[in-house]
Amino acid sequence: MLLLGGLATAFIFYLTILFGRDKLKSKLFWSALVVSCAVLQWLTEPILVDTSYCYYISRNQSTLNELNDILKRKHGEVFMLNDSVTAKSDNLTFEEKEKLKRGRKDLGVYMISKTDKGIYYGLWGFLDVRLGITYLQTLEHTGDKHRHLTGSWFR
Repeated sequence: MLLLGGLATAFIFYLTILFGRDKLKSKLFWSALVVSCAVLQWLTEPILVDTSYCYYISRNQSTLNELNDILKRKHGEVFMLNDSVTAKSDNLTFEEKEKLKRGRKDLGVYMISKTDKGIYYGLWGFLDVRLGITYLQTLEHTGDKHRHLTGSWFR
């Protein structure tokens, strides 16, 4: 809602510039500025997003490594949403489950999902939008779906 509200406000004010009583030179200047800002945002967004993910990974490297070590040793799928841990083969000990719960809180993720392909840490999710990072144990599963961040980390 905030993004849509901001876009609508910017669009309305831009229309007032275009259809206002200003001179053509002023309208061209503001139009060039709007287009330049849009191009700048379009060019820098992927770099800034990837840098943000890389910063998150480096800042939480020890916790991520600890959780990855626990989950890589386990066969089958493991799914954790909030404090509920579901392991298909039920091969997690009580201590490992507690470490996962504590690690999830320390990382600020809402979910952790381990499959044969990798380990996904959900950083944010709403409706059908999910943002997070994935640790891939083997790089042969990347395909076009994942974008490389650093090491074995993808988004």
